[in-house]
Amino acid sequence: MNELLAYLECPAGVSGNMFLGAWLDAGVAEDRWREMLASLMLKGVSVNRTTVYPKGIQATFVDVVVDEEAPWYETHPAPESTLHPHRHWAEIDALLTQAGGLPEIVKTLSRRAFRLLAEAEGAVHGVPAEEVHFHEVGAYDAIIDVVGAFCGWYLAGMPRCYVSPIEVGGGTVSCAHGRLPVPAPAVARLLQGFVTYSSGNWGETVTPTGAAILRALVEHSGTLGKPVPPMRDQRGGYGAGSREFPVANVFRIRMGQAVRSRDDASVVELSANIDDMSPEWMGDIIDVLLKQGALDAWVTPVVMKKGRPGWIVSALTDLAHEEFFTEVMLRQTTTLGVRRMERQRTVLERSWEVVSTPYGAVRMKIAGRHGQIWNAAPEYEDCRRQAHEAGVPLKDVYQAAWAAFQQPKMEDDFDGGIE
Repeated sequence: MNELLAYLECPAGVSGNMFLGAWLDAGVAEDRWREMLASLMLKGVSVNRTTVYPKGIQATFVDVVVDEEAPWYETHPAPESTLHPHRHWAEIDALLTQAGGLPEIVKTLSRRAFRLLAEAEGAVHGVPAEEVHFHEVGAYDAIIDVVGAFCGWYLAGMPRCYVSPIEVGGGTVSCAHGRLPVPAPAVARLLQGFVTYSSGNWGETVTPTGAAILRALVEHSGTLGKPVPPMRDQRGGYGAGSREFPVANVFRIRMGQAVRSRDDASVVELSANIDDMSPEWMGDIIDVLLKQGALDAWVTPVVMKKGRPGWIVSALTDLAHEEFFTEVMLRQTTTLGVRRMERQRTVLERSWEVVSTPYGAVRMKIAGRHGQIWNAAPEYEDCRRQAHEAGVPLKDVYQAAWAAFQQPKMEDDFDGGIE
């Protein structure tokens, strides 16, 4: 039951078609992948796959060609001359709804990616997300990039995704709004919380679709800002971009099983006593520790010297990241020191299962041992997001997810029959 992981490496940035190339290069079932995309029923669209060798590395380049829509390039003569249609969020949502051949989780993540794009563009231009006109990212090729990326993830086994530091390039890029700084404003918003860097004036290396796909995957995985855990590499793939950079213009995906060994039983508990800090800060400290990748974090109220009320802030981490989280606690709190204690723990094997509900896809967190399921629960953040988007109580989504998870097991029990 060891969890499947994917490490998304962005030494030359990332784009939608680089995602497609990397999944195909990693060996996902191409025939099934094309069948899923065909359910979108987009006419005049062809998806071409070729093998290329940027800087001598064999990689897969995917080119989405649309007959009736002009492709967009950075060297396009003028924004007014583009033939890209302007689609609203509602049009793209309807397109996904009618695609009967797409798994529910692929539709959910595709909607999430376009919603993220709409929110980012809306924030930049000062309009509600529902009123945003998608320009380049509303074209058929961009729709294929987004949906195709999540189809590839689905066919790869729906791994939990972690992201490397991202090369964002530099300079300016042309788009429907004119010439903008790199990364473009919407892309910059989508990359908030990621580790990024720039090696110089390379132009655009991260496209809006690439950034939205990355963010949707890490939000779904709950891994934004977290280091990739130890894994046993099993396969990988390279997706190629179309431009020349000083480094190989490739996006790499490496996949493998999370390593669960005796070493994982040893963890470090870090703690600090605090009596001189505003209690308003406590929630933020816990949030920071967890987002940085702590195994757990909590606050315990205590009575300290001179009868003062105080708190013990604690965090659990593996041995490799002890120093990192010690520094986080020292920087984020008013404590003058951090204690450490090595602990031994026994953990259940954990995995994920995606269930379909009337409100969308929800992950079930499953734990057990010896091939048996001992605990299961709907993922809170999935339920919370679906409840907010549907405008229903959180408990309704939670109960629907639990019922969907239980249904196959109830049918199995019934099939056993009554003699």
